[in-house]
Amino acid sequence: MSKVIAPGKKVVFSDDILQDPYPTYARLHEEGPLHYLDVGKWAVWSVFSHAECSSIAKDPRLSAKRAQQMLLPLPFTRQAEFSELARMLGLWLIFMDPPEHTRLRKLLNKGFSPAAVEGLRPQVETIVARMLEPIKQGSEVELMREFANPMPVRIISEMLGIPQELHDTFVSWSRAIALFRGNPNRTVEQARAAQDALVELTNFFRKTVAERRRNKGNDLISLLIDIEEEGDALTEEELYAQCIALLFAGHETTRNLIGNGMYALLRHPEQAAELRENPAMIRTAVEEILRFESPVQFTARVLKEDIEVCGQRIPKGWSILCMLGAANRDPKQFKDPNHLNLKRLNNQHLAFSAGPHFCIGSQLARLEGQVAILNLLQRFPEIKLTGPRPEWASTFGFRGLKSLSVVM
Repeated sequence: MSKVIAPGKKVVFSDDILQDPYPTYARLHEEGPLHYLDVGKWAVWSVFSHAECSSIAKDPRLSAKRAQQMLLPLPFTRQAEFSELARMLGLWLIFMDPPEHTRLRKLLNKGFSPAAVEGLRPQVETIVARMLEPIKQGSEVELMREFANPMPVRIISEMLGIPQELHDTFVSWSRAIALFRGNPNRTVEQARAAQDALVELTNFFRKTVAERRRNKGNDLISLLIDIEEEGDALTEEELYAQCIALLFAGHETTRNLIGNGMYALLRHPEQAAELRENPAMIRTAVEEILRFESPVQFTARVLKEDIEVCGQRIPKGWSILCMLGAANRDPKQFKDPNHLNLKRLNNQHLAFSAGPHFCIGSQLARLEGQVAILNLLQRFPEIKLTGPRPEWASTFGFRGLKSLSVVM
């Protein structure tokens, strides 16, 4: 294998680049598929090409057990304060390896099969219609606050059987976790807020699961309890953790899909008009939005052994980032990658990653994106951007807008 080298670090995670990372991605694509990125007090190897990201996501020599590594940017003397944070995140399916991952994935698949998700379409359409009903033509609306943020929470909350009065609280807890998970250069304050949110969510689901055991319904928690009681190996703590993970993922990714999608379409009004007139395009349109403005910009793996990536030896125990947002703009994979093409076919984007950890809620996110975006365009044919250019939220891993002001 090649020698380990210490190349010059490159900057990607800066506030300026965050607002538009794609020129930087394009330049780094030209320089090569592997880069050593500056992340404040540390650095990490990162792959940018579609082929390498896909390969690493499927490589059994790399581990998804990276919850403990998330504490590394914190001061060493403070990391012990957040051992519970790492332990709780480590119970999420996304941070597990086989055989634990295989066991839990098989159990959760029962609630997220294509047929089960498609059966939710009438429910999603009803929720979207109900939320858009009070909005008047020609009114000024902050779309993230009024629609994109609350809509996915309502849907995943209904799936989990969570009362409506708690939705705003769940949004704040979800954002606290996102600020920690989505920033490579994490702070003590972000870690504390995320840990507090996870503790509160665990306490909530502990009480909720106990209540569902007494009075089961048709919700996802009741389904998971049925699975557990049938004798499949799902511990009580794993049950709480998966409920939290589903709530988080069901909100965070989908809110950004809707916000990013509407922003992209409103900047390309001719394509928005074509989609409005040809609603059958919505499936390919959402896939293109997922590629063009990926809600998840990177994922990480930890090396279980020394491996060679693009001729560079990387030692066991090091982390490597798969830059999914960059991979989805890879000119070797996509023709005109920086062009929004709602009719793009064979769109093998990596917005939901790849391999064993391909997002379990991908079909639900797609369904919500299809229903939400098409309803917005058709109910409000004159919708357009207003106000100053919107800012992107400072969560590098989860790309989404702070706000999106529009005239309906």
